[in-house]
Amino acid sequence: MTEHLDESGAPCKRHPAPSAANLMAMALLGSRMPSFHHDVASKLQSLMMAVDELSELAETIEARAAATAAMTALKDLTNLFSMNRALGKAPQRRPTPAAEVFARAAERSSVKTAGELATCTVDIALPSIIHAVAVILDLAAGPLAHGRTVELTGETKGHVLEVVVTGPPNTPLPPNAGDVLALASFALVREGGELRCGADRYTIKLPLTA
Repeated sequence: MTEHLDESGAPCKRHPAPSAANLMAMALLGSRMPSFHHDVASKLQSLMMAVDELSELAETIEARAAATAAMTALKDLTNLFSMNRALGKAPQRRPTPAAEVFARAAERSSVKTAGELATCTVDIALPSIIHAVAVILDLAAGPLAHGRTVELTGETKGHVLEVVVTGPPNTPLPPNAGDVLALASFALVREGGELRCGADRYTIKLPLTA
């Protein structure tokens, strides 16, 4: 369950084995999410109504500008919250353009991508797969000193889209690389996909829409 694979299909030895203690710590945090999301949603709604009312009552240009800036920041915060909240819901697959999946994952992880993907649609639960792909792009890109750019090469093989993510050579990895890759692999396998690790590259497989 917690293993991810190398390119031969054997358990990956390039990354440290996931730590049971770290995974349980993440699970402990995740167990708090449903009630946390409920509480925060209520507060965000109240805050948005208050800021909207303040913008209507503002009498000076400076006050209206401040209210507008506050509303913009609040909407951005609400969007971030909504994406996180979606991870806690039961996964529901829907056809999604593959380019959208990787574009949104790249944006989430602040990674630039080069290369092209085959034009196709994959059948996935979008929130969890965006999160999984974002984790992989982040690891492949490495720290800022490495430029944060990865190469994507994607082609369809039968009923699967196979995307190779290649990062800079000898990219240093964080200590929890094995933990986050185990979670990314879990999300991909749950959606009928797969993760394979190679030298400075990761292969992501996603099911095509029938």
